[in-house]
Amino acid sequence: MGNLSQIFYRRIGLNNEEVSWTPAGINKIIAYSQLSLPFDNLSVFNSPDTPFTRAYVEQKILTKGQGGLCYELNSLFYEVMKENGVSTSLITATVYDNATNDWLALQETHVLSIIHVEGNAYLVDIGLGLKSPRVIVPLNGRIVTFQETQYQVTKDVDFYYFNFKQAGEQNWNIGYRFATNYSSVSLGELEINRQIITFDNKSPFNKGPLIAIFTTDGSRLLTPSNYTITDAAGKTKYPLSPEVFKELAREFTFPLLV
Repeated sequence: MGNLSQIFYRRIGLNNEEVSWTPAGINKIIAYSQLSLPFDNLSVFNSPDTPFTRAYVEQKILTKGQGGLCYELNSLFYEVMKENGVSTSLITATVYDNATNDWLALQETHVLSIIHVEGNAYLVDIGLGLKSPRVIVPLNGRIVTFQETQYQVTKDVDFYYFNFKQAGEQNWNIGYRFATNYSSVSLGELEINRQIITFDNKSPFNKGPLIAIFTTDGSRLLTPSNYTITDAAGKTKYPLSPEVFKELAREFTFPLLV
């Protein structure tokens, strides 16, 4: 175990002796990560000209206590897995918009990991916001469940598809697709993803700030206009002013310049 791993475990609230890199152990690390690392696009607005580097991501998430987008969260987790000897590949995917029933115009901009553990291949993704799978998802088509949400990877000739179905839903939702002949991307290549997400007019992440995080009983979603709390009692949306948004943002990610 290297220094990066120790800092990462401390950031998500895990002790070294609690960590194992079995499938069950990885699920535990994912659970702690998703309760500690917000999905947010604040760097798109606060530091749009800062290039993507491993050092920047580590400082942003591990030192400053902030969150990030898929290429930040998943690349960091990828580095931690790699440091611990997990066979892992960092790859790109294209996200599906279930509202419009079409693929997003920005192709191959989502970032995730594929791992091989105990003879099986799994999808690992802590960077899809509140749609992130809460557990590792096998590529062999087996359905896995976290609480009342189901996850499955399906496949055709050209693509794997990440699918999810939440409590009360009859039909599966498509999260994204990635090539069956996927190839690894380097950390250096992710600067292209950052520039597209930050500056392209078709990017859904440069229209306004958002922060999302899972909680032990649901989730929290924060935008400049609304604060949405989902828990056992249901979903409640509170209107916000920009000033209150800034105050709440500091509770999600701190210290934070908003």
